[in-house]
Amino acid sequence: MLSEPLTVRTVAEWVGGSVEGDASVVVESLAAVDQAGPKDLTFADARRASLLAAGHAAAAVVTRDVPACPPVALIRVDDLDAAMFALLSRLAGPEDLPPPGVHPSAVVAPGAVVGEGAAIGPCAVVGAGAVVGAGAVLCAHVALGSDVRVGEETVLGEGVVVKSRCEVGRRCRIGPNSVIGYDGFGYRTADGVHRRVPHVGNVVIGDDVELGACTCVDRAKFGSTRIGAGTKIDNLVQVAHNCQVGEGCILVAQVGIAGSARLGRYVVLGGHAGLRDNIAVGDGAQVAAYSGVAEDIAAGARYAGTPALPAGEAFRIIKAWRKLPDLLRQVAQLEKRLGERESPADH
Repeated sequence: MLSEPLTVRTVAEWVGGSVEGDASVVVESLAAVDQAGPKDLTFADARRASLLAAGHAAAAVVTRDVPACPPVALIRVDDLDAAMFALLSRLAGPEDLPPPGVHPSAVVAPGAVVGEGAAIGPCAVVGAGAVVGAGAVLCAHVALGSDVRVGEETVLGEGVVVKSRCEVGRRCRIGPNSVIGYDGFGYRTADGVHRRVPHVGNVVIGDDVELGACTCVDRAKFGSTRIGAGTKIDNLVQVAHNCQVGEGCILVAQVGIAGSARLGRYVVLGGHAGLRDNIAVGDGAQVAAYSGVAEDIAAGARYAGTPALPAGEAFRIIKAWRKLPDLLRQVAQLEKRLGERESPADH
């Protein structure tokens, strides 16, 4: 539900659109095009025009090529995504964040520095020598180890853990229960025993990085695991020790990157993609969901499948797989016919 009803005319002004139909129609909430009811505003492009025509929405923000569908009031825009962004930005209320200051239940160690206007929420812990930048927010139960650095205006969600000596840049957002700087997965097997290898490096996260909930970025064995400025990482992603992730990358949910892998700038990894250790992925490369990458990928390349191959080749193989049962039956039939034609005299 919207905090207060809006007219189609008001929505059009906010998104820079033109109204087709009754501009005085009032909407009370937003809904997907296939679920919208008589009090809802929805969104549709040409691909979803049939759903809009078959539904019961009061109004819709649409692209220029969507046919008229009375009695739905339409707000026509050139860029649907931009219009949706503009509208949601206007409608989004204030976040449920702790107010500036240190909550009485929080623990701030002697020698830690809390910047002006920073918020330290309930039961949060700030370790010795840690620095929390001005305007930063630590939600409930955040734990910062010793000598951690958190940049200005960064928001750490509930239960985030940043281990000792790790650094988080300015204006970052880290989702609940994410862990930055726990030891990497390294063991030395001796005399039948797996012995944990100490990791003495850290994690350095650049400015304007966002990490989803329950994401882990492991501490380097030595040196730093790095996440470049502007990179956006989804929920449940694993970045292993000593990985180097460039600026502006997109890592979708449940991506896993093994140790010392290197991603260039603006790399995109689809959901569930996995990268083996010590490989390099060039600037602007894209890897499809569920791919398994076992070798280097050149800049700008598009890969898919397991093992990952150039996307065109991978998709041809997938199409061929669908024909495999028929091909096997045909081969079996041919073998049978050849066997029937052969006689003992032929051997």
